[in-house]
Amino acid sequence: MDTQIVNEKFYQYKFQLDELLKALEQFTFDIENKDFQQIISNLRTNINEPFLFVVVGEVKSGKSSFINALLGEEICKVDAAPITDTVQQIVYGDSHSETMLNKYLKRITLPVDILKTIAIVDTPGTNTLIKHHEQITQQFIPNGDLIMFVVPAKNPHTQSSWDLLNYINVEWRKKVIFILQQSDLATGAELKTNIEKVKEYALSRNIPSPHIFATSAQRELENEQDSGFEEIREFIRQTVTGGAHYQLKLQSIVDSIDRIISRVEVSLGQRKNQFDSDKVVVDKVKSRLMTGEQQSAYEIRTLIERLLANYDRISSEVKYEFRQGLSLFVLFRKSFKSVFARDESIKNWVQDLQRRFEKKLHSSFQEIAMDGARHFLEGIRQLLQSLIDDLRRIKESRIRDEELFQRIKARRKEVIEDVMHKVYELKSNDTFVESLKSDPTTIAPTVMGGGILAIIGTLIMSVTHGAFFDVTGGILTSVGVVVAGGVLIFKKGKIIRTFEKGLDRGKKQFEEEMEKK
Repeated sequence: MDTQIVNEKFYQYKFQLDELLKALEQFTFDIENKDFQQIISNLRTNINEPFLFVVVGEVKSGKSSFINALLGEEICKVDAAPITDTVQQIVYGDSHSETMLNKYLKRITLPVDILKTIAIVDTPGTNTLIKHHEQITQQFIPNGDLIMFVVPAKNPHTQSSWDLLNYINVEWRKKVIFILQQSDLATGAELKTNIEKVKEYALSRNIPSPHIFATSAQRELENEQDSGFEEIREFIRQTVTGGAHYQLKLQSIVDSIDRIISRVEVSLGQRKNQFDSDKVVVDKVKSRLMTGEQQSAYEIRTLIERLLANYDRISSEVKYEFRQGLSLFVLFRKSFKSVFARDESIKNWVQDLQRRFEKKLHSSFQEIAMDGARHFLEGIRQLLQSLIDDLRRIKESRIRDEELFQRIKARRKEVIEDVMHKVYELKSNDTFVESLKSDPTTIAPTVMGGGILAIIGTLIMSVTHGAFFDVTGGILTSVGVVVAGGVLIFKKGKIIRTFEKGLDRGKKQFEEEMEKK
């Protein structure tokens, strides 16, 4: 009855764990993390497997000999060099068979009694040059219900072995027993010293009351009594009989799930920290852009106001000269001269006034526009450089990363590099800027490139060659015709008012053109 209750509870908990693993598996698919997909897939498989002993250790540590001696079968090949990069899962079966479950996992069945209650996994050595060995071993460790950590009895001090133990214990919190294999090669004093050292290493890694066994496969195969294998078998009997293995197996899977969730939690925290850090920079970039936009608007408005003020100054001079030129004395003098000269002096005076007006506007406007463009472009250049500096900082910022959310990490890098490329591209388009530095008078529409530079180019060209000059030129030309007609004396006041209103309308049209551009 007790056994039935234990079985029912076991299958009930197993079902719940499988549902949780199913959800975790879907999560790893969503974030496209293949390593975690494999680990969780293996856990889902393992939940339906017998109690699983995973044997780990370096090449030449005696792992294969240990397994062969434990099973009483030469199932794992013993060789001086690493001969396989597969995980071998050894389970009970009515006959000996070998099946490749995937590229790195082989299942071997054997009619050996001990395998009725346990399964054994032989992993590749972790200190070899064969590609994937350590990765394969580390991927399978989360599936183990009990880890058999095999080290050479004569030299258990290899650093790579204990680095692997750190992974087993710290990363996955697995229950571990220690096997000092090839004990026949060590003297009694060496063996005693090394057992104490292994105990010391285990305790320093927070493994309380470590189980340590000294074994000799050679003595076991020769049926000697002090091979150490009877102690191992007794430990296995105590571990997996009486329903204890149910609890250990479920606890092992729960520990693995708990570790996965902890790593997800840590990784989410790291992603959040990265997001918060990025957001600070992004907000700073937005603020820079807003300030830059306001500064650009200010620069343009200031430029327009300077140009309009210049227009007022020159048009005032022209208005004064025009009024003075239309005095009775001057008109009679010019009219008298025109009687004896065929050059129509009054009309020529008006045309000369028009030419001088346009020349003053052109030269002064060009100087002001170029100066304003310099300020504008320098502001843009500084803005782009500050953006590049901000983006470089965000790109170079690094946090400790669990490497869980690789897709997010890759996408973040892609976005930053894309934005940086666009900003660099805009900043490097400095043909116009260089032309301004060398000789402003060489500016022409053909050398202007890029969105911002095209706007500046249009602005300056509208200043120096816009429709405004057609308007003012038309005013002066029409006035010249009236004057030449000899009716100016009778309509002087009206002509002056028309002339001045025309200049004012020209200013208004010019301002509208500038705002639009």
